[in-house]
Amino acid sequence: MEFSFSREQEDLRSSVKDFLSRRSGSEARNTILKSGYAFDRELWKTMAQQLGLQGLAVPEAADGSGAGFIETSIVLEELGRDSYAGPYFSTIAASWVLEHGDDAASERLRSLAEGSRIFTLAIADEGGTWSRPGHSTRAFEVGDEHRLTGRKVNVTDADTADEFIVIASLPQGPAWFSVAADAEGVTVNVRESLDITRPIGHLEFHDVKATLVVGPQDAAAVLAEVNDKAAAGLAAEMVGGAQAALDQSVRWSLERTQFGRPIGSFQAIKHMCADALVEVETARLLTEYAAWAIEEKAPDASVAASMAKQAASDAFNLAAGNNIQIHGGIGFTWEHSAHLYFRRAKASSTLYGTPQGHRARIADLLAV
Repeated sequence: MEFSFSREQEDLRSSVKDFLSRRSGSEARNTILKSGYAFDRELWKTMAQQLGLQGLAVPEAADGSGAGFIETSIVLEELGRDSYAGPYFSTIAASWVLEHGDDAASERLRSLAEGSRIFTLAIADEGGTWSRPGHSTRAFEVGDEHRLTGRKVNVTDADTADEFIVIASLPQGPAWFSVAADAEGVTVNVRESLDITRPIGHLEFHDVKATLVVGPQDAAAVLAEVNDKAAAGLAAEMVGGAQAALDQSVRWSLERTQFGRPIGSFQAIKHMCADALVEVETARLLTEYAAWAIEEKAPDASVAASMAKQAASDAFNLAAGNNIQIHGGIGFTWEHSAHLYFRRAKASSTLYGTPQGHRARIADLLAV
């Protein structure tokens, strides 16, 4: 198979890259370094209304563009390259559940596409994982409505979201529900995250009103789809971050001099950059294939998603770690953006499965 991006897809990449260079970029990273994470809602609305990024993969029937997963991965890669601090991944991940819902879910997709509401997924119970959430969060039918009680952990952008898309157990099996963040009985506990560009929180639900989005008959299949797309999407984001860390390393190695010559001329530095380049390009190829496989519903889409996630995790950790080493003492200071890449690499590696977990999943899927 020969794969290449279309002109429209390349134009999308250029538009996103140009927009981020003008509206986000180093200035936003410096603000985070000095003042901590602060979500820019005006930038969020501009992304939705001028570029249509939130509605990129939303069906046209819900006022989206109806684009595919390849386009989504392109945007995520550019956002990762920019170290964008905002709930784009979280909201897009929620749309993968909402697109399986009814007319009420379509209205939520419309608000998502126009940038007026922010969503995130709440999957793992205490002791659970993204692929095996657990059964301690329970939902019950009370008259004509559902009530939900339980606790969800490691929820991305929990304090930014207007609405949570929650998987919980009904007596008939797991199902997906929508819960308003300001509903009575919802408690959001934000925890200090290693990645200061992506807050993580825990949620507590105490007899909270919930709206059914996907019933027990389809919930498990939707969860499997979400996990594949999340792994591949995060891989794209991490490839962008890894490339940015590598680019920063190369720029510094050409600017910084020791003993009257650029440090990039030293063999040890050359090897560090070359090793990172090999890992980044390998991860990029696997990530692009995973995006294609998911969009085409290829039989090996799940394997491809896990291969991309573990390779991107390894590449990002290597590129970000080498970046700090190449910068030397200045790279270890909190004032330098090198540690933002390192923090994001470590944190993103654990989201929706660690590299070790995905390698084990690959072995299981291939029956090795």
